[in-house]
Amino acid sequence: MPTKKKPLKKRSGTKSRTKAPAGHPAPGAPIVAPGSPAKFRARVRMYRQGLGDCFLVTFPQNGKPFHVLIDCGVLVGTGESMTRVVEHVRDTIRGGTRTGKARLDVVVATHEHKDHLSGFNQARDVFSRDFDFGSVWLGWTENLTKPEIKKIKEARKRVALMLRAALASPLAAAAGAQLQDIESLLAFTEDDDTTGARTIAEALEYLKLRGKAAGDLRYCEPGTGPIEVEGLEGVRVYVLGPPRDPILLKSSEVTKAHKTDDVIYHLSRTGEAGVDALGAAVATLPGSDRDRYYPFSAEHRIPRVLRDPAAPDTVKPNPHFAAIRAFVAQTYDDPAQEWRRIDHDWLSAFGQLALDLDSDTNNTSLVLAFEFVHTRDVLLFVGDAQVGNWQSWASVEFDVPGRSKPMPAHDLLARTVFYKVGHHCSHNATLKKGGLELMQNDDLVAFIPLDKATAKMQGKKDENGVPKGWDMPAAPLLKALNQHARNRVVISDVNEPLPPEAAKAGVVATDTYVDYFLK
Repeated sequence: MPTKKKPLKKRSGTKSRTKAPAGHPAPGAPIVAPGSPAKFRARVRMYRQGLGDCFLVTFPQNGKPFHVLIDCGVLVGTGESMTRVVEHVRDTIRGGTRTGKARLDVVVATHEHKDHLSGFNQARDVFSRDFDFGSVWLGWTENLTKPEIKKIKEARKRVALMLRAALASPLAAAAGAQLQDIESLLAFTEDDDTTGARTIAEALEYLKLRGKAAGDLRYCEPGTGPIEVEGLEGVRVYVLGPPRDPILLKSSEVTKAHKTDDVIYHLSRTGEAGVDALGAAVATLPGSDRDRYYPFSAEHRIPRVLRDPAAPDTVKPNPHFAAIRAFVAQTYDDPAQEWRRIDHDWLSAFGQLALDLDSDTNNTSLVLAFEFVHTRDVLLFVGDAQVGNWQSWASVEFDVPGRSKPMPAHDLLARTVFYKVGHHCSHNATLKKGGLELMQNDDLVAFIPLDKATAKMQGKKDENGVPKGWDMPAAPLLKALNQHARNRVVISDVNEPLPPEAAKAGVVATDTYVDYFLK
């Protein structure tokens, strides 16, 4: 049945201002882009702050606009630039006036990553001084009153601490490429400003406090809906994810079966036991007992530097190992054979652990569908949902008034006219079967929040120390998106031109943001 919540307060309209420099929204940036239609049912504004998500969704509601902010963050960006973004959000809601607080009727935080939440720290003063929050929506995976969630959060924190310790240890230099990608992956969960004063966890806690202060903090469960919110007439909201199934919640890897079965567009996982085993590399961890992590007991180990046990204070080699030493020197220690050594190969597990930490958090993304009751058009926001999150929707259903049977979540995908592409168009964040292939609406438009230059500067480095970059946008997925959306695919990168097909569909772009209008 529909879920009704308490009334939400009144809001104000919008009017035009002047243009701002590319990529750095300022208070003087236009709050209404030239060429914008006078009438529309919804406007989705994608900010161009860099590699990160910041979406302001506005429903006019007969002169009393209803505003929804979905995420506000950037992976690489200064506090000043994010403050300008938030000031622009404020000015847009105020409608050009400089008085009164700007009301965000709903603030959505999809998941605990820097590129989605950093702005709530970097522009904290502006949010606290100039904004009223009507409601804060989070995924059920952020509800620390649930013991299982608290356990998961503590485990992730422990993994992050271990990875940081590994990077700071002497092994980091010795391991070379094995640990290269960890730093960039950890950036999603660590400090989010130039001073390192606040973490992403603190940004999330701030939002919880604002939600409690507003009297409406929601932890959204899949299958909840249709939600009818006071002040948002003619629009219903559905919660598709994150999944309740723990297996699907952790399923973020692209397997060989996924590729051969066409599940995605072109990680054995490190378990909790592996976390303990990797502690052998990190002596700085509290309570670390290095010896218990070795695969063999001491009596079966041969140290790389062999010493006479009868003379522990000397470095006199044990004569019984002379032949072994000679063999090792001629073979394993031969510089020409260095490429064959496996001394540090086991450290690649740290990279997998960092990838798991990043991907598992992505998979906790809150996924929302906004449905227009009369036309049945759907706006779909998936955060950074990965494979398991998408797969879980196959079993999600909603009890909708007027229907004799529950409505499957996939029905919403079939009616989607706007899709916020997940995880900056990476290969494993938009499902093929049970995902994009279901989006058959002729009017489909897709927005990709992505800064290509930032993506290219991430990841492992080549022999010259140049980052190999992340595969964003993934070419096969981008091609499929263009096919389904008839080239109405827009990338937030300020260097990306607006496709003519998108412009014809009513998409309007400035250097500060891109607007999609549902008329």
